[in-house]
Amino acid sequence: MKSLTRQLGVGYWRVRRYLQDHREVDTPAYDRLRSRFYEKLWHDTAAEMGATIEDFGSGYLRISCGANHTFVNGAKVQLDDHLSLRIAGNKPLVYRILSEYDYPIQKFLEYNIGSLSKAYRFMQAAGKPCVVKPAAGSGAGNGITTKISTFKQLRRASMWAATFSPRLLIEEEITGESYRLLYLGGEFIDAIRRKPPQVTGDGKQQIRRLMQQENRARLNGDAIVALCPLVVDFESELHLASAGLKLSDVLPANQTISVKTVSNQNRNAENESVRDQVHPSIVQAGAKMAQIFKLKLAGVDVLTMDISKPLEAVSGVFGEVNTSPGLHHHYLISNPQKGAQPARQVLEYIFNHT
Repeated sequence: MKSLTRQLGVGYWRVRRYLQDHREVDTPAYDRLRSRFYEKLWHDTAAEMGATIEDFGSGYLRISCGANHTFVNGAKVQLDDHLSLRIAGNKPLVYRILSEYDYPIQKFLEYNIGSLSKAYRFMQAAGKPCVVKPAAGSGAGNGITTKISTFKQLRRASMWAATFSPRLLIEEEITGESYRLLYLGGEFIDAIRRKPPQVTGDGKQQIRRLMQQENRARLNGDAIVALCPLVVDFESELHLASAGLKLSDVLPANQTISVKTVSNQNRNAENESVRDQVHPSIVQAGAKMAQIFKLKLAGVDVLTMDISKPLEAVSGVFGEVNTSPGLHHHYLISNPQKGAQPARQVLEYIFNHT
């Protein structure tokens, strides 16, 4: 009976998710924005290279340079095989493999909606806030909730994550900043510091309204500053509560705060290229990970207090190994003059190595 009740709960949150996507944040509009960004990126990159580009519809573009050609679709490119992509997309499997090589990772447990008690025991043993996320089948921070410290919070976060995947993960929450390292053909080409999304008060509007206003601005602005919405959800509630705030609070004018722990929903002003700051041991470890998973194009996530020091020295960890990593993370940044221009590097690699 308890299992049936939880499954019904997941169904309820699946409906809530649909309504949120289509009524609150207009996910279809963001899908169109993402398509527009990548179509322009590939067209501009092809023009810089003197390559030709053809639109095959549904987001598929064929880029030709001399006798060579390749297809792209958004951030997806023709580099890595299907099985490698599937393996790297399975978070528990990635953690298991990384632990075999003694890479520092956070403690974790895989569970499902019917085994919440097992996840709760993990959280009690951890003695610190935890993170719940889908174990597979999602990206861009979807389904992730941080700052979980009670069974009630665990149950709600698990039901939300289960709308993305029946397999769930609970992890110890790690203190530190989020970084994305990008590798191509085993070579390190960029690193982005990704800060949590922020809003700035005006002395009049509630935090909830400021977030909704930011969300609309991303869709209606002249320049593209983000490719996903800033969602008002349980993750933002728990993050604000950890700072003694509520969504209904009014921020003083010019006060800036972060509204989430997870950085995936931030904008360009909150991302910065820092590839010249990464400690060599982290760079080398990330390259080895790409080799382990047999990935030519990989994004390696790192959580650390100081990217310029070895992870072991500051209790940092490696997170996910991302396949088809979003190239937009390396363009929508606060210091574009230091951008690595990975789209051109990817195309040149394809034309020279495949």
